[in-house]
Amino acid sequence: MKRFISLCLAAALCLALAGCASSEKQELKATLDEANGYTTVDYTMDDGTTLEQTVLYDKNGIVVTALGVKGNVDYCRLWLRLENNTSDEVTLWTNSVQANGWELDSVLWMEVSKNSIGREYVSFYPEDAGLELDSIQTITLDCELQDDDYNTIDTFTATLETSAYTGTLPDEELSEDVLYEGNGVTLTFGGVKQERYSSYGKLQFYVENTGSKSVTLEGDEFQLSGGQELEVSLYETVSAGAKKAFYVYIDQDDIYDPRTDAYEYFNEYDGETFDWTAFMPFTMKLAVYEGYSTVLDSATITIATNDVELVDEDEAADWDEESYIDSDTDIAIAEGEPVEEEAANVMDDTDTAATEETTDAAAAEEETATTVTEDVRTA
Repeated sequence: MKRFISLCLAAALCLALAGCASSEKQELKATLDEANGYTTVDYTMDDGTTLEQTVLYDKNGIVVTALGVKGNVDYCRLWLRLENNTSDEVTLWTNSVQANGWELDSVLWMEVSKNSIGREYVSFYPEDAGLELDSIQTITLDCELQDDDYNTIDTFTATLETSAYTGTLPDEELSEDVLYEGNGVTLTFGGVKQERYSSYGKLQFYVENTGSKSVTLEGDEFQLSGGQELEVSLYETVSAGAKKAFYVYIDQDDIYDPRTDAYEYFNEYDGETFDWTAFMPFTMKLAVYEGYSTVLDSATITIATNDVELVDEDEAADWDEESYIDSDTDIAIAEGEPVEEEAANVMDDTDTAATEETTDAAAAEEETATTVTEDVRTA
């Protein structure tokens, strides 16, 4: 009986290996097909939005192409292809990603070997910043190309229009609670979002930079109305002409009273929600920089509001994940999308490339199957 079970497990393993080889072959074929001008991949968002395949950069033996978009307005993925026809490794990375003029926390880092081709996506999550977009109409990328020694080869910026673009971007109204205005920068406060029956919350901010250069906002010395201090992290960079929405997280366990040299703890809620408004107004020192180091201005801003939005417990339970998703691969797997393999070598004959990939996979499969068979025989 034991021998029979071992033989069944060995057979299942062989079938799994064959499936992996088939999946890798399909992924290679899809990448090479796209490089040759056509695709079998369906790049369509859940709401039907599409993006026409567009060449973003074509110089110095390097071609960067936007292939299409997938996902939805809460988390969107823009697929890119990098063809490296040079004798050195090339890296493509994004300095900034914007959706509908809103800059979002996202980054792409794609390394492609010499005479090779790679396909990868850059993902962004408007919902995580507190934005409720009706559709993804435009995507703007600020990119840099580097060689194997991290020297800049070139930079480029591209704005892509999806099929949802109406000709004019929606003018989302920012909060009227202006905290700071000057040097082309407007910072507004959008209220407090808080979990029910909890001391944990987050402050919503919006910033617009109408200047011609990027700016950085840095906040520190966050104080409550009673003079207590609160550990708060505010450090945001906004590109020229862009808007940005972001949260600042607060927790009652971080309330420190310098007069008693101790942290205050409010553990006995009696089932009630921690009331942050009782500690308002908050104050914070704000520094505004051009780029990252040139000081433009400094000011003390005051945050005072009774606008506290209580969220359901299931939504609040996802807060730890919404801004720090472990892996875009997890999302791809959840949607049944193939996970990207290593960049495929560019070859003059597509069939030859696919044949060599299949041969390597078959050899690995045969070697593994032999090892498993020997183990089974031993058993």
